[in-house]
Amino acid sequence: MYRDDTCAVCGDSLPPDHFYCRQHAATVDERLHEIGELLGRALEDLPRLATLLGEVAQETWDYLAEGEADAPEWPPVPPVELRAHADEVDVDVDTEPGRVRLSVMAGLPPLLAALAAGLDAADVGRLARACSAAQGTNATH
Repeated sequence: MYRDDTCAVCGDSLPPDHFYCRQHAATVDERLHEIGELLGRALEDLPRLATLLGEVAQETWDYLAEGEADAPEWPPVPPVELRAHADEVDVDVDTEPGRVRLSVMAGLPPLLAALAAGLDAADVGRLARACSAAQGTNATH
């Protein structure tokens, strides 16, 4: 069955030249508005989050982890897995020894889904809760 024969949301069969079933056609504008809000926040928040994560000493992460029952390795290293066609991937030897630079041309949905899955698997939510509750992590931690 061709993609334009099924609803883009639920996969139900559709007449030709339709993209959504009756139920989901009524919510396209709301879906687009929510996408606009979420992407806007992500574009503003992700660079700042990356900067802040890089400005925390490893000893501080260790101090926070000690407060957890299993003393996890923080910050976590998410296992991000993204499927891409070979033509969409470029690997170059980086200027730093032992490192490579990976460039991937991927659509937003698979890229964001891979990132979300990796962050979820890495238990980033628990780290977020620990950071929110942190007290007394001054210069010695």
